Amino acid sequence: MLRSIGQRLTYANVMSTVALFVALGGTAFAVTQIGSAEIRNNSVRSADVRNNDVRGRDVRRRSLSGSDIGQNRLGGGAIKESTLGKVPTAADADRVGGFTGEELKVSCPAFTSPVAGVCVEGVASVPATFSDATFQCRDRSRRAAPYVVLREFFRSTGSTPSPGGEWTADVFESRSAAGKLDTVVITTTSGGSSFETVFTPAVKAFRCMANAGN
Repeated sequence: MLRSIGQRLTYANVMSTVALFVALGGTAFAVTQIGSAEIRNNSVRSADVRNNDVRGRDVRRRSLSGSDIGQNRLGGGAIKESTLGKVPTAADADRVGGFTGEELKVSCPAFTSPVAGVCVEGVASVPATFSDATFQCRDRSRRAAPYVVLREFFRSTGSTPSPGGEWTADVFESRSAAGKLDTVVITTTSGGSSFETVFTPAVKAFRCMANAGN
């Protein structure tokens, strides 16, 4: 049998077999031995890299610049907000409409308290009729405080209405006396109230309010 095989071997058969093994061995060598030194600079292109194969660890830290990232590509979830500082070019970053927070604070005249955007007198004036109370507020360049403002004033300051209640600026058609007007009298810190007919001899304490300034 060996004699038969030997008779069939030719120079061409032997050389082709050797060439095949060299080719296969050379390919394996290339696959396992090609490194950075064997690749010409700027020769590998995007088409040579399989999609989604490049990972974060393959990119050198702090090597990417703004020009490497497409416009509007990064969302809020990709940015750690606590690392963001004030925008350097925002000259008015600490202002609202050009005003600082300190400048926007409500400023009230002496002996008044800021409530709901206005300034309410901290001490009630001596009892007077509804008409006199209204005129006294006008003489001070102020106006009588409505029920909602006084209610908030008493709730926020913890003050108590004067005995017998205090006049408010709220006037409406009387439900008990035809052709007359009633006003709301605030009586408790929580906003309890009663009604009093306007233009009667009844006297109540009252508080005027002024516009707040900045």
